[in-house]
Amino acid sequence: MTDLSYASATELTDLIRRRELSPTELMRHTLDRIATADKAINSVVALDPERALSEATDLERRLAHGESAGPLAGLPVLVKDLEDAAGFRTTRGTRAYRDGAPADHDSVHVSRLRAAGALVIGKTNTPPLGAAVHTANEAFGVTRNPWNPERTPGGSSGGSAAAVAAGLVALATAGDGGGSTRIPAALCGVVGLKPSRGRVPHGPSRMPQWTQHSCLSGMARTVRDTALHLDVAAGHHPVDPNSLPAPALSYRAALAEPLPALRIGVLRTLGVAAPRPEILRALDHAAGILRDQGHDVRDDEADLPGADRFPAPFQLRQRLLAYARLLDVHEDFTARQDAFEPWFADVLDGSRSLGPAEQAAYWAHRSRLGHWAANLFGRYDLLLMPTTPTTAWPAEGPDIAAAVRDRALPISYTSVFNDTGHPAISIPTGTAPDGLPLAVQLVAPHHRDDLALTAAHTLEPSYGTQHPPAFF
Repeated sequence: MTDLSYASATELTDLIRRRELSPTELMRHTLDRIATADKAINSVVALDPERALSEATDLERRLAHGESAGPLAGLPVLVKDLEDAAGFRTTRGTRAYRDGAPADHDSVHVSRLRAAGALVIGKTNTPPLGAAVHTANEAFGVTRNPWNPERTPGGSSGGSAAAVAAGLVALATAGDGGGSTRIPAALCGVVGLKPSRGRVPHGPSRMPQWTQHSCLSGMARTVRDTALHLDVAAGHHPVDPNSLPAPALSYRAALAEPLPALRIGVLRTLGVAAPRPEILRALDHAAGILRDQGHDVRDDEADLPGADRFPAPFQLRQRLLAYARLLDVHEDFTARQDAFEPWFADVLDGSRSLGPAEQAAYWAHRSRLGHWAANLFGRYDLLLMPTTPTTAWPAEGPDIAAAVRDRALPISYTSVFNDTGHPAISIPTGTAPDGLPLAVQLVAPHHRDDLALTAAHTLEPSYGTQHPPAFF
């Protein structure tokens, strides 16, 4: 018997194609699972069971009449509530948009999933406009980590990571503007790829400049499912002029290709982090596996540009992103500021003081980051480092002052690769003594999403797919 809650997307779609599982059987199981298991974690904020069952029944009828099944045929999928999915409100994780009209169209990303046969059944929770490393808002409340409900699943794709980890769905959409896919993946014990900048098109977009910071992505439990998502979602679309052309390869097929001997640089602190001992042990273990596979794995002490001014570069980045969010909602924020969460309104309002000097400093810093990464990839084919300095922090959010003091900022290892545009993937590496998931991050050269995925795929068998005990 296949455990439908924890079967991979690849397994589920194979069962549907072989007529060993019907779309309605899978959909009924999924809706029942959400109704029971999500009570403990609060990851799903919108659901339309009647429509979901109707679409599953319609697909089942079409398959019975010989219609070809797409790569995601019959797979229930949840969408992060920063993206439009027709028929569902896009609340953007804030009470300010909780009562808005349902979207009348899909984002390009979501439309590609539907075209591949996926059945979009609902939305997942996110902090206001994705502006936090924990998932909570005044529209839907706090989302909790399936491994320990007192801890967070991270942010801003915490709802998607929690839903996948808890076995509600095998695939959900996510997005990464500073670690928002990789951090929740690491904290929840699932796989999270931030693709190359532009790999998955944004849009139709209210704020095109956001593509310079954020990448759309998927959230899955296996590397193969992550590759499956990227095969479906990648490729240029005219609504996003910065999106990359369709890749000339299948990412799933690339997983079967043997890796050549790689030069892999191991970075422990980047000069800005003091990772916990269990994080370093997981890193050393992963490095040992790669070394045993025949790769040239070497420690590297390269510090991030501006590490001597920690945490100033991170603070500057957060101010600029706050200003970008302010521009995105400026009209609504001006008209009804009190509709937004008070803490978030303060962040937006405070960003008004961002001046030309700070913006110039930020873009100059990004240029230095680009040169830093180019130098590293002149020496190495792949980088290995922690995803986060610690395991999951409290569900209500981290103590940022303490994180600065202890050099444990959640975005220490992730935001740099949003700024440089490199593909980076977080892969689970077992559990810490406190029972929470551990992870490492692999970073590949520009546009080598295939290399990041294939290297992660070679690590995966050493750890297996891990599930939170209370949900498995």
